[in-house]
Amino acid sequence: MKKYGLAVLAVLLVLCLSSNSAMSADKSILEVVKDRGVVRIGHGNATPPMNYIDDKGIWTGFDVDLGEEFAKRLGVKLERVLVDNKTRIAFLANGSIDISLANISQTRSREEQMDYAEPPYFWTGKIFYAKKGKAKAIKNLGGKKIGVDQGSNAFIAAPQEIEKYSKTKPTMLSFQNSAEGFLALKQGKIDAYSQDAQIMAAVAGSLGGEYEAVGGAMYSPGLYGIGVPPNDSKWRDKISFILQDMLKDGTYEKIYQKWFGPKGIAPLSINARPRLPKDSFGDMLYVWPD
Repeated sequence: MKKYGLAVLAVLLVLCLSSNSAMSADKSILEVVKDRGVVRIGHGNATPPMNYIDDKGIWTGFDVDLGEEFAKRLGVKLERVLVDNKTRIAFLANGSIDISLANISQTRSREEQMDYAEPPYFWTGKIFYAKKGKAKAIKNLGGKKIGVDQGSNAFIAAPQEIEKYSKTKPTMLSFQNSAEGFLALKQGKIDAYSQDAQIMAAVAGSLGGEYEAVGGAMYSPGLYGIGVPPNDSKWRDKISFILQDMLKDGTYEKIYQKWFGPKGIAPLSINARPRLPKDSFGDMLYVWPD
C-alpha cells in the first residue's frame, strides 16, 4: 500500500507542476514583469550613439535612455542585459530578456522570430566609409573588401548596392562590431566599412578626419523597431502604448534632441523621427523624412 501511495503522490506532484507550468505559460510578460518588479531590456554596448560604454565607463546611448523611460513608466526596476547582433533576437526567444532595444532594423525574416512594438522608433539608412581619397564613388568599391557587422542585413544589402554601379562583386567580411570593423579599415585589412549612417558618423568622428562617406548618399533605408517576444499581444500593446505616449507628451523629443538635435551629442542632418499616421494614432507630431 505504501508503494502505491508513493506512486499516487508522485503522479499528483507531476500533475501539479505541469499545471503550475501551464499557468505560468498562460501569463503575459506584462504580468510576469509586474510580479518580478524588474524589466529586462537587452542593449548593445558597442554601437554609438545608440548604445555604448562612454569614456567614464557608463552604459549610455539613445536606446539606453529610452529603456530607462520604459522601466519608469512600467513602474519597475530596470535590468540591462548585454546583447549583440546574434543574441538581441535569440534572447527574446529563450526568455532571457523582455524587450530588445538595440538598433534592430525591421525585416520580414526578423518578424518571423519576434514581434515589434508600434510604431518603429527611428529611421535610418546605410552608408559606406573609407579612408579619404580611396573611393570617391560607390562604383569604386567593386572588387574591394567590404566590412559589415555580424548579423547585419548590410551583408546582403551592401553588395547589392555596389553591383548597381560595378560589374565586379565585392568581397564581404563580417566583424563583431563597428569598432572592430573600423580598426580593420584603419589597418588596411578592408577597403570600406558599411553600417547605419548615425553609427558610422559617431565611430568615424571619434577617429578623426581621415575617413569620409563614399558617394554621399545613403542606401537601404530602414526602420528601427523595439523587439518583444512573439505571440504576447498584451505585452506588445503595453510597450507600443508607452512608446506612443512618449511621442505624444514630448519625452521622445527631449531624448531625441539630447542625442540628435543641432546641439546634441551626435547631431543628424536628417529627420530620423518616427511617422505616426493620423488615421491610426491621432493628431501627433512626427513624420518620416521624404
